[in-house]
Amino acid sequence: MATQKTSIRHVFISHATEDAELAHRLADDLRRLGVPIWIAPESIRPGESWVDAIERGLGESSHTLVVLTPAALESRWVKKETNVAIALEREGRMEVIPLNVQPCDVPLLLKSYQMVSFRREYDAGFSQLAGMLGLRAVQGEKELPAAISPRQPFEPEMVLIPAGEFTMGSEPNEDGDARSDELFRHAVYLPDYSMAKTPVTNAQYAVFVETAGRKPPTGWEGKNPPQGKEDAPVVWVTWYDAVAYCKWLAEATDQPYRLPSEAEWEKAARGTDGRIYPWGNEWDAGRCNTSESGKGGGATPVGSYPQGASPYGVLDMAGNVWEWTRSKYKGYPYDPADGRENSGAAADVLRVLRGGSWFDSRNYARCAARRRGRPDGLWSSMGFRLCVSSSSPASTR
Repeated sequence: MATQKTSIRHVFISHATEDAELAHRLADDLRRLGVPIWIAPESIRPGESWVDAIERGLGESSHTLVVLTPAALESRWVKKETNVAIALEREGRMEVIPLNVQPCDVPLLLKSYQMVSFRREYDAGFSQLAGMLGLRAVQGEKELPAAISPRQPFEPEMVLIPAGEFTMGSEPNEDGDARSDELFRHAVYLPDYSMAKTPVTNAQYAVFVETAGRKPPTGWEGKNPPQGKEDAPVVWVTWYDAVAYCKWLAEATDQPYRLPSEAEWEKAARGTDGRIYPWGNEWDAGRCNTSESGKGGGATPVGSYPQGASPYGVLDMAGNVWEWTRSKYKGYPYDPADGRENSGAAADVLRVLRGGSWFDSRNYARCAARRRGRPDGLWSSMGFRLCVSSSSPASTR
């Protein structure tokens, strides 16, 4: 396995004795990525009490992984470690990541956390965990494009979306707001890729305008974004502008940045369980910027709604701004081999936008909602985000 330096101090692995095999496998794999690990009993010093050792371990750690199983729920040590870790997190000294390993009643304190699932496949779970920790994971001899550490201030933070199937589209009997162009649900397989955590901001786009001599968007003061909107998503950009930005950034950073396909966008937004919104199946106006939120003043700074994160931790995928994808607008089932992912096309060939916006209602904030637009179209509610992968195949069934 490859290694990569991170800002992680130690990762504390909280687990029941019955789950030691999985916990130590995680510990070994993370160590191979250069991560210092605290795990009982091997991290306990000779003559040190368990209580003192655990207190020391948590104090030295920046992250705590909680292995959730029925046995863990019965373990007094796991309960104590989790409580202390959450208290440290509230002080800004810790990040807690629950690992969904076996079916169990998730403790109330952990229900609001983004979980990493190890229920179906260890490698997929470990890849997602590595991405959340900002690591580059490896499966066998293949290096995964996990979270890519920004090398320049204008580069985005990327989030790994592990390889596998997800459910794309809608069923009207399950989602009353489903539109005809979303029908019907079908399984799509995607290889691993990384998605930008947030849309491209005005501040990031300003570097492009300055260095590439690109025309500034509507509403800018020369080459400067509107004051106070530096961290808001860039808008008034065409599909061609978005593609040009990807090409410029790829050349500037030697990373293959591009627009996501609409399938990649949807998986990053909803995960693999077919949920309606990034956070679940119930509408909550407090989790995103749509017309129902009452903001009314255009796009908000990216990351303003962390409680609206997708299962992978991707933000702003419901509302705020519509996001260009590279996909041509075609019917379902999604088939990447039917020409819809061909980037070369005339200006009258419609492209897909995803996510809804501050101007639109909740119906368009659903993960499966689609909009079509001319690639030369300009609107105050249209932006884009970036994607990175080593390839772009997909399959359906």
